[in-house]
Amino acid sequence: MITRLFPIAACCCAAFALPRELSTATDAPAGLDALLRRALPNAPDGYTPEHLDCPANRPVLRSAERLSSNETSWLDTRRNKTLDPMRDLLRRINIPNFDGPSYIDSNAKNQSALPNIGIAVSGGGYRALTNGAGAIAAFDSRENNSTSAGHLGGLLQSATYLGGLSGGGWLVGSLFINNFSTVSDLLNDPSHTVWRFDHSIIEGPDSGGVQLLDTASYFHKIEDQVSDKGDAGFNRSVTDYWGRALSFQLINATDGGPGYTWSSIALADNFDQGDTPFPLLVADARAPGDTLVSGNSTVYEFNPYEFGTWDPTTFAFVPTEYLGSNFSGGVLAPSAKCVRGFDNAGYVMGTSSSLFNQFLLQVNTTSIPNLAKSFITDILTTIGQDNNDIADYSPNPFYGYHNSTSRIAQSNRLTLVDGGEDLQNIPLHPMIQPHRHVDVIFAVDSSADTDNYWPNGTSLVATYERNLNTTGIGNGTSFPSIPDTNTFVNLGLNNHPTFFGCNSSNTSSITPLIVYLPNSPYVFQSNISTFTLSYNATTRNSVVQNGYDVVTMGNATVDPQWPVCVGCAILSRSLERTGTKTPDACTQCFQRYCWDGKTNSAKPPSYEPLFKGQAPYLHLHCGLGEAPHYEETSNTLRFVDIVKEKLHTIKIKEGPSSHKIIDLDTAISTTAHVEGTDEELIVGAKLGYAFYKKESNKLEYVKKVWDASDGAGKEERMRCNDGAVDKAGRYWVGTMNDPKVTSPTSEGVLFRLDPDLSLHRMIESATIPNGIGWSADDTKMYFVDTPTRNIFVYDFDLSSGSISNRQVFFHYSDDEEGAPDGFAQDVEGNLWTAICGGWKVLKVSPKGEVVGIIDMPTRMITCPGFVGEDLFVTSAEEEEPERHPDSVELGGSLFRVHVGVRGMALHSFKRWCE
Repeated sequence: MITRLFPIAACCCAAFALPRELSTATDAPAGLDALLRRALPNAPDGYTPEHLDCPANRPVLRSAERLSSNETSWLDTRRNKTLDPMRDLLRRINIPNFDGPSYIDSNAKNQSALPNIGIAVSGGGYRALTNGAGAIAAFDSRENNSTSAGHLGGLLQSATYLGGLSGGGWLVGSLFINNFSTVSDLLNDPSHTVWRFDHSIIEGPDSGGVQLLDTASYFHKIEDQVSDKGDAGFNRSVTDYWGRALSFQLINATDGGPGYTWSSIALADNFDQGDTPFPLLVADARAPGDTLVSGNSTVYEFNPYEFGTWDPTTFAFVPTEYLGSNFSGGVLAPSAKCVRGFDNAGYVMGTSSSLFNQFLLQVNTTSIPNLAKSFITDILTTIGQDNNDIADYSPNPFYGYHNSTSRIAQSNRLTLVDGGEDLQNIPLHPMIQPHRHVDVIFAVDSSADTDNYWPNGTSLVATYERNLNTTGIGNGTSFPSIPDTNTFVNLGLNNHPTFFGCNSSNTSSITPLIVYLPNSPYVFQSNISTFTLSYNATTRNSVVQNGYDVVTMGNATVDPQWPVCVGCAILSRSLERTGTKTPDACTQCFQRYCWDGKTNSAKPPSYEPLFKGQAPYLHLHCGLGEAPHYEETSNTLRFVDIVKEKLHTIKIKEGPSSHKIIDLDTAISTTAHVEGTDEELIVGAKLGYAFYKKESNKLEYVKKVWDASDGAGKEERMRCNDGAVDKAGRYWVGTMNDPKVTSPTSEGVLFRLDPDLSLHRMIESATIPNGIGWSADDTKMYFVDTPTRNIFVYDFDLSSGSISNRQVFFHYSDDEEGAPDGFAQDVEGNLWTAICGGWKVLKVSPKGEVVGIIDMPTRMITCPGFVGEDLFVTSAEEEEPERHPDSVELGGSLFRVHVGVRGMALHSFKRWCE
C-alpha cells in the first residue's frame, strides 16, 4: 500500500494570525468587543418555551413554491453588499487577460447576472468545526494576512449563503450567535469561555470567566433548564441535554446563553443590513429507531426566518420564531397562543448533530467521569427509550398540512436527527434549490468516511443519488454527476480540490458548480475521530491552521494558480449567463481541477494520506542545501549550503526568527556531533575530515582523505558529500567529484573514520555517495549511490565496522523523474528518502517497499532530517529553470512536515583519548 504523503507541509508558516496559547491574561483584545455583542436573546424565559399572545399578523405556514418574502427582501440587500468584496477579491486574484473588477462593475445593476456563492461546511464533530473554522478564516477578509498574495480572504464576504451540519453547524451557529465574530476572535477569547475544547463537553467548562460552574453544578444547571422545558408541557429528548452542553462551549454568555434563539440572528444589525451571509443548518426527519438513506429522507433546514423543507413530501415552512406553537392545517386556532423560545440556538445546533446522542447511549462503555455517567444514565431513564436518539419538535408544526403528500401530516410529533444520517454530510440540499440560484458551492468536507477518518466523497455521492431518485424526492433540484467513492480514492479526487459540474450543458437545468474541498493533511494530521470530545489548544489550533491550508492549497504554494482557479469557479456560471468568453486561464484551470468523467471502481488500498506542500519553513535560496542535523542539547537544527559555503542554524523553540547564517571559508557537506563537547563539530569538508570550532568559526583538518598515492589533482577535483555516524562512534563520509571542477565520475570513495582517527576505505568506485544509515539492530547498513538509483544494503558488523554482501534494498524506477539522495530513518525502520529532481520524499518500509509519498513544491529535494516527529527537508536551487520554472521560487528552501513518528537517534563521533 502506498500512502500519498502528499506535498510536504513545508512548514507551519502562519497563514493567518495563529491564535496564541490560552493564558490567564486579563487584557482583552480589540476583538472582544465584537465577541461580546452577541445576537439578541429573544426568548421570553431562558430555555423554557413560553405561550404568549400572538402578534396581530398571526404566524402561518407557507407552501414552498418560492422563497419567503423575508429572504427575498434580505437578498436584495445582501447581493449589493457582495459587490465590493467580490470586486476586491477578483482584483487580487488577477485572472490573466481578464478584468474581474470591471466585469463586476458592468453587471452591478443586474443581480441575476452576478455570481451567487454558497459555502457549505460538513459535519464531523470538533474535527469538522475546527477544520471548517480554518476554511472560514481563509475566506474571511477580516482575518490578518488573509488578503495577501495566495490567500482567499473576501470569499466569505462575497458569499450569499453559509450552511453547516453537525460540527459544521456548530461552527456556523457559534459564529452567528456570537455576533458573526471572526474565527481568530473566538480562538483568542480572553475570557476562556468559548471554544475551550480542552474541557470535554461531558465534564463541563472550566471555572472562571463567564461560566462559573464546577462539573456537578454544570450538570445540575443543564438538568434544571431542560426540566423547566418539560414542566412547561414540551417533550424532552437527549438532544435537549446535548444542545445545552454544546451551548456552554459555543456561546459566549452566562450558562451557555439559554435565551439565545436561532431566530434571534435575524434581529442582529449585521445580518439585517446584509453584512453577513445567510446561515443555514440542516437536519433530517426520522422517527426513533428508523433507518435513513438519502433517497427516503426528508431534509429540513433552519434559517433565521423559517424552518421547513423543500422536499415534495412536507413542502412547507413555518416561522422559526414560532416553533413549538400548535399549528394545524397551516394555521393556529383563533384562541391558540404563540409559543416563543422553542428555537433555542443550542437546541438547533444539537439537532443538526444528534448523532452524538449515540455516544450518550453508550455511556457505560466510555471512560468519562462517574459523575457524568450517573447524570446521563438518569437522563436516559427519565426521558425513556423512545426519545433516545432524536430531537423532538412536537407539536408537529406541519400537522394537517399537505395531507396528500406529507408523511407526517397526521402525526402529532415531528422528530429530527443529525443531518448527516442520510449520508449527505455536506449541507448542499438548501443551496441546490432552484429558487436560490446558487452558482457555485464551496463544499468543505471534513467527513470521516474511511477507516482512518478521511473523506472519500460519500456525501457528494449521496446527494447525487438522491437527485436521481425516481420517487421525485429531488423535486426539481439539479446536481452534477459524481463518481463512486472508490474512484474518489483511486483517482485522488479526495486528496485535493476537485470541481464537479464544470460543463453545465451536461445537465437538463442549470446546476451549481461544486468546488469540493476535502480535508487532507498539510501541516497536521487532522483525521481525528468524530467522537473525540476534547481537543487541547495546540490540537485545536493545528486543525484550524490545517483547514486554512486545505482551502488555500497552502496559500497557493502547492499550486500558484489556485487562487486564479477559485476566481474562475466563482465566475463560471455568471460568464455563461452574460455570454462572456471564458478566459484562457480559466480553461486551463478547468482542465486541471474538473473531474473528467473517468472512473476506477476497483477496491482501493487503505487510504492514509500524510501531508501536502505549503510555504517553506525558511524561504531561502541555498545553492545546495544538505545535511539537516538536530542537536538535542541545544535544541538546534543545523544544515549546510555546500555550494555557497554556508552553515545555517535555527533554534527550534524560537522558530524561523532565530535563523542564522554562518559564512565558511570552504565547503562543508556533512556535520556530526562530537561526544563530550558542545564547542565543536566534526564535519566532512573539501579535503576530508575536520573539526569545526563554533566560537572561532574555524576548521582544523584532522584527517585529509587524499595523499600522493591517489594521483595528482585529486584534492582539487574531489570533495566530501553525505555522511553519518554509527553506534560505535565511527564517522562514515562519502566523497565525489566536486561539480565546481568536473563532472561526476566513479572515483568516489566511502570512507570510515574511527575514534582513534584511523581512516578506512569502505566502498570504492562510487559516483555520488549519499544517504548512509543502519538498521535498528545494527546488522544492516544502507547506502545510496545516486546515479545507480539504488539504495544498497550491506551486512554490517558493529564491533569491527566491516560491511559485506551488498544487495539492492530499493531501486527507484527508471521511468520516474529524479533519483534517491539523502535519507533519514524513523524508529519504525522506515527510510524517508529524498528524490532529487523528483519533487518528492519517499517513505520506504523496512521491506524496501514504498509506503508513502510526500509531494514537494520544488523539484530538487536533497535530504530530510528528524526533529521529534517533524521532518525537516532541505533542497537545492533548480538546475533547469527554463524547463521547470515552477520549481525555481522555492528551490533551496527548508521545509517542515509533521509525520507522526519519531526519528531514529543520531550518534556522536567518539573521539579517542589516550
